[in-house]
This record gives sequence, structure tokens and C-alpha cells, in this order.
Amino acid sequence: MIQVRTVYQVKFGKIDQAVELFTRLPNIVEPDARRAMHYHLLSDMSGPMYTLVEELMIPSLRDWETTRDRLFSRPEFAEWFKGFQLFVEDGRNEFYTIEGECEDWSRPGVVVVREAYHALKWQIRPAVGLLQRYGALMLDSGVGRRPRISTDASGPMFQAVIEIETDGLSEWENHRRTLYKRPEFQVWFVQLANAVDAGSHEFYRVEA
Repeated sequence: MIQVRTVYQVKFGKIDQAVELFTRLPNIVEPDARRAMHYHLLSDMSGPMYTLVEELMIPSLRDWETTRDRLFSRPEFAEWFKGFQLFVEDGRNEFYTIEGECEDWSRPGVVVVREAYHALKWQIRPAVGLLQRYGALMLDSGVGRRPRISTDASGPMFQAVIEIETDGLSEWENHRRTLYKRPEFQVWFVQLANAVDAGSHEFYRVEA
């Protein structure tokens, strides 16, 4: 399965209007295409202000292209796009391959923690295995739910990403500190340090 992340820079102070606009977008997609995809909308809790992320999980890039082209040709999209021009300044597409299971986020309002790692050259498969283990450790320690692993299909090579949801930043931070004290985590971290050389955290709120 492919994840297409479209990251939008919304005009300053227009995030609520943009969220309302994008929550209407799936209703324009034809029903057969809508059933084959997972769609989520996230807003920034860190990084550049007024960032909106559209997450689309779909079976393949071919399906994405077909769905996009059919959407663009619909009269309803032309009307929707008038609002897009009012609220969005810029954007970019990012493509990832989902590694293993892909669950929907449970509900609007939860926080998604996105950890992106740069694997050492040709260490992407070991890094994926380590992130799968990390997801299991976080589940076991109550840090978060529904971990999702993905790898780069565009952009810089050797990128491995884990995303996981939690009810709030304080809960995530408190449980994470407990996780750090576990011997299993400390062994895991030594292994991770031998497979990656950089990483970053991003925090988002699920809007839809």
C-alpha cells in the first residue's frame, strides 16, 4: 500500500476554514474509489504554523493517479477548488510505501507522533525491523496505539518512518519516559544507533 502525504501551507489564520474545506473533499471522490482508500487530515502541533497534512493510503500509485484524474474532471471539484485558492498558499506531495499493516487513526482529536529516521546506507530493511519492534514496545508500555511504518518512495533515500497515535502529548511523554527505563528498550536503542544516523519528531492533531 502507498501513502501519499500532501503537505499544505495554509494562509495565516485560515486553518479552520481549510480544515472544513478538506473534510468535504472525500465526498467528491467517486464511491468505488473512496472505498479503496484511507483518508485523514492532520494539522500542525509543531513545526511551521498553519500546516495541513492530507494523508491518503491507497493500493498503488496507479490507483492514486486514476483517482486524482477522475476527481479533477468532476464539476464538483472545480467548485471545491475555488475555496482551495482562497485558503492555501503552497504545498508538496510525499510518497511512502506502507510496511505491513495500515490502521486508520481512531478518531478526530487524537495526536499523531511522527518519527522519521535516516537509515545508514543499505540499512533500510534492518531499520524497518527495528521500528516494528519499537512499535510493539510502545504498545506494550502504553505509549501509543496503531503504529504505522513506512519507507520513502520519493525524496531522500533511506528514510524510515513510524507514526503512532496517543490521546495527548503529556500522556505520550509520561509513558515514553517509563519505556526508556525498560531493559528491552535500552537493548533496542543500541541496535537502532547502529542502523540510523539522524531522526526527527513531528506532532499533529487528527482533524478528520
